Amino acid sequence: MPEYRTVNSILKGLDIFKSLSNGTDRISDLSKELHLSKSTVHRLLKTLEISKLVMQDPMTHRYYLGPLIHDLASKPFIAHSRLIFSAWNEMEYLRDLTRETAVLHIRVGLDRLCLEEVQSPENVKYTAGKGSLTPIYIGSAGKVLLSELQEDELQRILKNLHLIPVGPHTITEKKTLSKEVGKVKKQGYATSFGEREPGSASISFPIKNYICPVALSVLGPDNRFSGKVMMGLLDKIRESAIRISKNLAETKQKGESR
Repeated sequence: MPEYRTVNSILKGLDIFKSLSNGTDRISDLSKELHLSKSTVHRLLKTLEISKLVMQDPMTHRYYLGPLIHDLASKPFIAHSRLIFSAWNEMEYLRDLTRETAVLHIRVGLDRLCLEEVQSPENVKYTAGKGSLTPIYIGSAGKVLLSELQEDELQRILKNLHLIPVGPHTITEKKTLSKEVGKVKKQGYATSFGEREPGSASISFPIKNYICPVALSVLGPDNRFSGKVMMGLLDKIRESAIRISKNLAETKQKGESR
């Protein structure tokens, strides 16, 4: 029994991390979402707070992921080295094919993290910025990452998002965002024009066979990387995403057979 309670507590703690990363930050809301009593949630949060895994705002009494979690998350390049290795050749191929920047994004809570990028050789270019965080509702990469989530998790994230305009065409209505995500699920890719920065354009595809949703993107200035150009390159970029997904499946099988 003691071993069972210990494991159960760990699982409950992990559920709290997931809910906090999706924006649920009050004890009452966590209690309802996780189907736990308020006293149990409070006890777990205080234990996690001692370990610096969560922190509480003394003014609002809301809880957030703590400094230790952020410290661990700040080293994603090591944690996701297999993904980067599997994608690198295809990212270079797309950079050379399109002469635009090729980028890998993963989801981190309510944001998307630029895990790796291969920059355009052109003097005028757009980049995401390796290691940078951008709200997940912005741009084609964010829409792809959201489209890869289970419906219940997607709805939790949409509920907790605050759609603040960043670029001239940032989506600021949740109904519009939900409709866009549904469209991405059906067609298998997303496009974006001016959602993050004026004059920016991007197209993104999902990467499969990984532990979390991944978006492969190509981005550039819209006067060069237009919608017409994107559609002309659509199949080539999709094929790269498929090859990366295949590489991930093969490396996973090799690791399991050792």
